Amino acid sequence: MTARAVALRTVMALYPARYRRDRGAELAEVFADTTAGAGRLATAREALDLAAYGLRLRTGLTASTLGGQVLAAAAPLLAGALLGLGAFPGLGDPRTREVGIAARAGLAAPWTEVPGHLAVLGLTVVPALLAAAAALGAWRAVRVLALGVALLGALRIGLLAADVQDSWLLVYGATALVPYLAGGALLAAAPPDLLEPPGRHSRLLVLAGAAAGFAATRAQGGYDTRHLMDGWWPVVLLIVPLLLLVLCAARGRLRAAAAGIAVLPLTASFSLFSLWEQAGGVPRLLPWVAAVAVVLASAARLLAGGSPRRAAG
Repeated sequence: MTARAVALRTVMALYPARYRRDRGAELAEVFADTTAGAGRLATAREALDLAAYGLRLRTGLTASTLGGQVLAAAAPLLAGALLGLGAFPGLGDPRTREVGIAARAGLAAPWTEVPGHLAVLGLTVVPALLAAAAALGAWRAVRVLALGVALLGALRIGLLAADVQDSWLLVYGATALVPYLAGGALLAAAPPDLLEPPGRHSRLLVLAGAAAGFAATRAQGGYDTRHLMDGWWPVVLLIVPLLLLVLCAARGRLRAAAAGIAVLPLTASFSLFSLWEQAGGVPRLLPWVAAVAVVLASAARLLAGGSPRRAAG
């Protein structure tokens, strides 16, 4: 069996069984035609594109589903929000010192510290490139950069888990990275054929997302423990974006639903840490986690359903 045949067989396994039965032969024929005489790089790129669409079908995030339409509408906002989350010098953000240490150390740091420094700098530079690409309508670059942001966030959490023995510090650091994980993943998952062409409207949405990300970060004191929220505020800041997403999506108001899904990663990070502190640990937080999981599962079922695209409202 050739490498091309193995790649096709692997990719096809990502598609739902019914889709493979109905369209499998057609997909295999198209793949053979587009990769005939192509080099390894072109073949790999075609296989990745085919795999990505299979995952979209699995998750219900295609151009014909409500979830895909909401994500596409939210893409400029999410791109801007990731930029607004940055640690800006001179604003008293406690993360600024961390960025400065990583920048000064560079590759001269001990090799065990280099991955962490690169991740810190990456989460400062890559979101800026991503926002610029979104403003220019370069959505293929945006999706690649968004995936990079999510992977950098995951790398930082992995490094924290390996280095930090204190559960408080681990949860504190991990929840701070939730917007990068969630925002990057959601942006990468947006259907490419629904993304807005470059223009004034998309640039304004990127700026609005950046303002929201900056405002959320400043309201949290640059993610400082002295700005913890008490009482019901963490719950409110989780439930309101979720309700905005679900209720507006159900009524076909894509823009409003997009605002909900773009804001949710911003409010989730600090809300989750505040709830964890108030509950006194993970076991006591589990009932809240279960309740939110039920809401998210209901939202996922709604968004995975097919829906004709309607004018954003």
